[in-house]
Amino acid sequence: MYIETRRLIVRTFRETDADALYKIKNDPQVVYYCPDLLDVDVKPADTVNYIRKFREFEENGDRDTWRCYAIEHRENGEVVGCLTFGKSEMLHEYELGWMMIGEHTGNGYAAEAAEAFAEEFCRTNGVDYLIVVMDVDNPASRRCAEKAGFRLFEKRTIYDYSVNRYCDDYYYFRRYPSWSTCESKFYGDIPYEGRIVNTGKE
Repeated sequence: MYIETRRLIVRTFRETDADALYKIKNDPQVVYYCPDLLDVDVKPADTVNYIRKFREFEENGDRDTWRCYAIEHRENGEVVGCLTFGKSEMLHEYELGWMMIGEHTGNGYAAEAAEAFAEEFCRTNGVDYLIVVMDVDNPASRRCAEKAGFRLFEKRTIYDYSVNRYCDDYYYFRRYPSWSTCESKFYGDIPYEGRIVNTGKE
């Protein structure tokens, strides 16, 4: 994966990025909203193995397994964050996410990288849309999704049958590529006239 935008490069992680990936993993905001990024108890030496796995997925043409992509600043070559991507095991749709290093938030980098990735992945893989899901209490991520062209589809509540209880609510966003010809993308795109009932009368 290699995508250039006005300010950034979205690319596959290199082994030399191990420290940057570990820094992303341990950023306070990432720890708060996504403590299981990579794994809960990842050690610095473990990040190299994750990077090797990410590269292996790319080399084998595996587009479904979850992985991270580096977001690099074009001007200085610094890794400022990452995109997360894979096919959701729960929803069976391609899901995009982003994690930034704290000092690089507020610059629009995540939205710029996410928008470029969504367009490129859908174009090269014939995928109709990507999704983003997030905690309802993460307004910064919601603003980022909307800036990247994602649109709120619905608010959802998970029912966990393994423990017989409802879990946290989350927002479900979709983004269709700019060239999409799909006519029915969101609720309300097609008028709804109620359920059609067959009375048996001619």
